[in-house]
Amino acid sequence: MPTTRRPQHTSTAHGSSLITRNLRLGRGRTSIRLERLEWAALDAICGAEGVDRHHFAMQVDRDPARREKTLTSRVRSAILAYFVARSGIGVPMLGNGLASVGLSPAPGPAEREESRN
Repeated sequence: MPTTRRPQHTSTAHGSSLITRNLRLGRGRTSIRLERLEWAALDAICGAEGVDRHHFAMQVDRDPARREKTLTSRVRSAILAYFVARSGIGVPMLGNGLASVGLSPAPGPAEREESRN
């Protein structure tokens, strides 16, 4: 039986513009709800850094410096930290670069192949 993709879940009731999408983390699959702008910002970060959403979320989720209670909150804060760090605006408690959002480069094809062996 062929698999079909479910459409993105959007909620427009009561003015909500949240979009729910699935992410694969090391522990399995989960979903988070972000605003359209937040998904666009996340996609821009991933494009600029050469990682996918799943890798970004996994790195943010594993970052021991992150104190937010939920994955959604950690991802939102990481997106904001990324753009603040690049804006040049001084914000206390934020470092510079990818380390400030808990993001390290995604493994390349050769590194992924080595990790399978």
